[in-house]
Amino acid sequence: MLLVTLAGCAAQAPKPEWYERATAKPYADVLAELEVAITEQNFRITGHNHIGSVIRSRDNIAFPDYDAIQFCNLTLAKEMLEMSPAAVNYMPCNVTVRAQDGRTVVATHLLPVDTGNPKLDAFFLRMNDKLKRIVEFAVEQ
Repeated sequence: MLLVTLAGCAAQAPKPEWYERATAKPYADVLAELEVAITEQNFRITGHNHIGSVIRSRDNIAFPDYDAIQFCNLTLAKEMLEMSPAAVNYMPCNVTVRAQDGRTVVATHLLPVDTGNPKLDAFFLRMNDKLKRIVEFAVEQ
């Protein structure tokens, strides 16, 4: 019975909506632009995982670039968590970068805007706008 209940919950979980853009800009330039964009949106980087380069180094193989950058704004985090303690599941914000088919691809997952909590939905709309601006800044030529 527990498996049926868990499967039912999983089926109802919303799939994240991805906001993704590609550019011909060099990978290193996109990473640098992301740092600027994140700061300009008043966030602080809390983590940076250099996944591709670590795999290359560890396994001594050719492997594409993959990075994941986490960031947060504590004032916004406090505002969000006061509206919904369960919103901690969306923290921190995250943007990924990957080398694919000769291009640099930047993506972030957008926050749901149909939570049933009008204040939280409006907050997530504003956050999604910030996330999109970060991605767009990084990929613009």
